[in-house]
Amino acid sequence: MLRVGLTGGIACGKSRVRRHLAAAGFGTLDLDAVAHEVMAPGGPAYDDVVATFGRGILAADGTVDRKVLGARVFADAAARAELNALVHPRVREEERRRAAAHAAAGGRVFVTDAALLVEAGLHLRYDRLVVVDCEGGEQLRRLVTRDAIDEVAARARIEAQMPAAEKRRFAHIVLDASGTLEATDAGAVGLASAISLLAEQAPRRPTLRESAIVAALHRGPVRGPRGLDPSRWAAEVGAAGGPEMERLKRALMPPVTGPWYGTGDALAASEPGPEALALVVGLWSLGTRGVDAEFTAGAMFSTAWLSDRHPDRAAAACLLAIATAHLAGETAAADADPRSWTAVAARWAECAVPKSAPATVDAALRHLADERGAAEAARGAGGDPVLAAGLVAAADAQRGPSGQPGPAAPAGLIEAARALVRAAAPRP
Repeated sequence: MLRVGLTGGIACGKSRVRRHLAAAGFGTLDLDAVAHEVMAPGGPAYDDVVATFGRGILAADGTVDRKVLGARVFADAAARAELNALVHPRVREEERRRAAAHAAAGGRVFVTDAALLVEAGLHLRYDRLVVVDCEGGEQLRRLVTRDAIDEVAARARIEAQMPAAEKRRFAHIVLDASGTLEATDAGAVGLASAISLLAEQAPRRPTLRESAIVAALHRGPVRGPRGLDPSRWAAEVGAAGGPEMERLKRALMPPVTGPWYGTGDALAASEPGPEALALVVGLWSLGTRGVDAEFTAGAMFSTAWLSDRHPDRAAAACLLAIATAHLAGETAAADADPRSWTAVAARWAECAVPKSAPATVDAALRHLADERGAAEAARGAGGDPVLAAGLVAAADAQRGPSGQPGPAAPAGLIEAARALVRAAAPRP
């Protein structure tokens, strides 16, 4: 079943788009409505929310007054984080239950509508992320009209959210809802058609082999950007059941504060960049979604942006992750299409891919069964010999009949690999 995340800024029109997707026959879920349910009297989060924020947030009938609570958390980032920590786990559990029920009933698409998917760093749990966007002045006008508030209050709510231009960077699909309602409706109809086609053309999802991940961790790069080593990435993603950007942020060294999408910094050229994580990200995406360049690039771009703001390094990492997924996913060398992979990587990073990355991929393609040959070819062409060798080793372990990772690896790497295999297990 295709899982779609639908998000956008406040008053941008995503609820209208969701209604069109529901009319197209897709399963849909409004996470804001679910949050209402879990905070209702008797709901799983009600007592904790009242204990944390006090009875002053309650209406006369004992329900949580959303406007009172909203005013508090929009003005206080720490309070907002407290509320999210109380509510989000309960909401996500309900989402999992309903998605599983839809899949069991034969549903082919399930759409989750949530305003803060990217801000919460949970957007990589979806096969496609759709961002509904709206020009700033129009967004302000709609919010003032919809909520009957003044412009000052409306601006405060908009500014409390992630800037729209930055949110768009993490989207597979952007739907511009700045125009007329008729134009938005037409865009939603087109979106439904595109999603239907994606569901029909779902790639085959191979079983991810532990040996492939061990090979990538053991013979590929060992160190990663800002302390986020490949084995740490695998272990954290495995423990969470998927990439959670706020959790991965806590692995960065030195420790950082603020939202995950604002933590990236320009690393020195001598430091390991996000390219070091490309092999494990590519393998995880292969096991989770199959050979899907857009899905892989989206996962790698978010991982890169977390740690490093060099767009050329993000572009290189995206290409290397796409190549890993394709080559480990039984793409024959003759059928490989590095040009299209490079185009996808450049589009995500909004930057040309540096020559070292295609050189690394080309070396691996020319020496698919020869780690040493791939490393030497990459070195001679200005590529990365360690990444080339690791790519070949991982692809060989995933595709080979025995799936053996070769020389014995440290126990810690094997445990991280097992955790990542679990994270890539089938989901509804």
